[in-house]
Amino acid sequence: MKLLRLEFYKCRRRKIVLVCAAVLAVELVWMGAFFTRQDAEDLKWGWMLLLYNLATVDAIILPLSVATLASRSCELEHKGSTWKLLETMASPGSLYAAKLAWGALVLAALLVLRSGLFLAVGIVQGFQGEIPWGRFGLFTLISWGVSMMVYALQQGLSLRFANQAAALVCGISGSFLGILSMLFPPALVRCVPWGYYGLMSLVFMDWNQVTRVTRFYWRWPPVTDVALLSLWGAVFLIVGRTLFVRKEV
Repeated sequence: MKLLRLEFYKCRRRKIVLVCAAVLAVELVWMGAFFTRQDAEDLKWGWMLLLYNLATVDAIILPLSVATLASRSCELEHKGSTWKLLETMASPGSLYAAKLAWGALVLAALLVLRSGLFLAVGIVQGFQGEIPWGRFGLFTLISWGVSMMVYALQQGLSLRFANQAAALVCGISGSFLGILSMLFPPALVRCVPWGYYGLMSLVFMDWNQVTRVTRFYWRWPPVTDVALLSLWGAVFLIVGRTLFVRKEV
């Protein structure tokens, strides 16, 4: 707990709040621009349309955002060459866990705030039907789970390499692959970590080529996809922690 408090103390001047605010602003502007282009026929899908497009926006925005947060958390020790000093007071494994816990809490706060913001948008827009509180909660949990899997990868890279360009390039590539993977068959998407934002979406779209009518429907993420997401996260966590623990300081 002391190391976790230290992480928050160290990051107080790292502009983390500004990064999170930028993420929320970009998603809000993006979704606002999207809904202004929709007609009454499209808006009848309301909540489904909102969650479907939020999953798409997540696949584009969050990989780079997660990479930025991990980099902001880890680069300070690289710049100050303080790893040896820190490891005289705590084990490398404890330092890794503290940074991971910091990322988990920051991402949880960001995504809960994001869900509250878009729930308010839906209410103001007057979307039809009951407010899907439970599905919004599940969507937030899924977004957090996928983001933590990506965060484990990004933290491993940020801790391994003093030059944060490697981690940020991975984040940029993840944003590209995240949206591109939505065009892949599901079997291929499961091999792309950033593709899980779309793969585990609670809303799917069906477009009829004959009638040219678009239909949205609720679905639950398959258990196999949840298991694969957990496996990806475990692999990134174990590999990243092992490399950090064995890192020469």
